Amino acid sequence: WVNVNFCITWPKCAACGKGITPVEGTEETVRVVSMDKDFHVDCYMCEDCGLQLTDEPDKRCYPLQGRLMCRACHLSHLSRHHQSPTDLQSVSASYQYMG
Repeated sequence: WVNVNFCITWPKCAACGKGITPVEGTEETVRVVSMDKDFHVDCYMCEDCGLQLTDEPDKRCYPLQGRLMCRACHLSHLSRHHQSPTDLQSVSASYQYMG
């Protein structure tokens, strides 16, 4: 007997738009939740330099205008536009197992 009404809805990655689903052959996956959005672990990276962002102090996300950025790129962007970093703060990321 199969319940055809049962359906798992996987969250979509805010960076690539694809579903965050388990790797083939497994039943679990990990997602990054940051800025109230879901990301694949591999998609949670600086949009300027490609640095993999984590919750480690030197690899945290410093978003700017909704874009994922590392601290160095955030500061570089501000200096290119002659803006001073006011209250520069990183956002936290949580890694959640699903499955």
